[in-house]
Amino acid sequence: MEIFSIFSLTLLTIFSIAHTVVCSDICEPTSCSPIGPSVRFPFRLGRQSQECGYPDFDLSCNNKSQAMLSLPIAGDFVVTDISYKSQTVFFEPKFCPPPRLETFSPFGSPFDVGLLEEYTLFNCSSTWIFPGAVSFEVVDCVDNVNGTVVAVPSRFYNAFGDRGLPESCTSILLTMDVPAGVRWSVPFCRSCERENGTCGYKKVETLEIGCSVSSKTGLSTAAKYGITIGAGLPGLFLLVCLAIYARKKINNRALIQQQLRVQNLPTTTMAPQPPRFAIGLDKLTIDSYPMTVLGESKRLPKPSDSTCSICLSEYKPNETLRTVPECNHYFHCNCIDEWLKLNATCPICRNLPEGSVGSAAPPLSSSL
Repeated sequence: MEIFSIFSLTLLTIFSIAHTVVCSDICEPTSCSPIGPSVRFPFRLGRQSQECGYPDFDLSCNNKSQAMLSLPIAGDFVVTDISYKSQTVFFEPKFCPPPRLETFSPFGSPFDVGLLEEYTLFNCSSTWIFPGAVSFEVVDCVDNVNGTVVAVPSRFYNAFGDRGLPESCTSILLTMDVPAGVRWSVPFCRSCERENGTCGYKKVETLEIGCSVSSKTGLSTAAKYGITIGAGLPGLFLLVCLAIYARKKINNRALIQQQLRVQNLPTTTMAPQPPRFAIGLDKLTIDSYPMTVLGESKRLPKPSDSTCSICLSEYKPNETLRTVPECNHYFHCNCIDEWLKLNATCPICRNLPEGSVGSAAPPLSSSL
């Protein structure tokens, strides 16, 4: 019964853990266009409810169905991608007008890191033969240039060199840093995203964030632990029951073997002993016990022999006492005579006098 109680208690604990799911308001992901990027917590589009996003993580859609993020002072940026696992927002490079980097700062917004990308600007006579492996942007706001100005990420140019450029692009105009994205640290949803959970509010009033299970992204870690333990516990319980059963069988077998060894031991015959019965003494034996007439001083060998242990009366002068010879205990003669007729032992020490062993009493006869 104790094992069943422990098993039931463990199951209740597992079910309580498995059902302790973070209660968050999960909104359906949305976007400005079918090609994305996907907008979900902590971001929200203006048409969604306030509970779908974290404060100041608002995006909007421009007339080209592009997601836009507005930063204080720095301006508006086209969002090309959102990495929820690294908590990074990536921007479309903006060359026109040329960015003022002194104004590009995430301070005053929920973002704490601004990312910059270095571009190299080339003067090219044509762009249609640009290799597909090299990413480039056409910059149409540079004056006093004969040809087409293209911007290539410096990391590509540093990797490929002139081999990655057409022959028409031979003149380097300049290099410039362009805002490429921002990062955030609060709310922290990175670990939840990496576990394929969905980050959301646990308590909207306190902005407490939790990770909840999404039917599209799988189970949370707590649910996986609950399923694993729930599936493994019955097997463990079965093993315990089998171990108890095996132990019981082993103990029973050991007990049977011990009983067989006892039965096979050589037996010894004991000589029958005559039964000893202390039924009572005959009158001749009782009369053979010494008698003493008590004097006026009532003096006896032992000071403690001043009272008859049968009638509990104190001895008086001239009373006749009888002594049990084996132990020398004194009693009123009448008292000890009646006692010895029924009991062959001394009332005090229960010693059986020598030669007083009687025979078994015959069984009582009954008439039908």
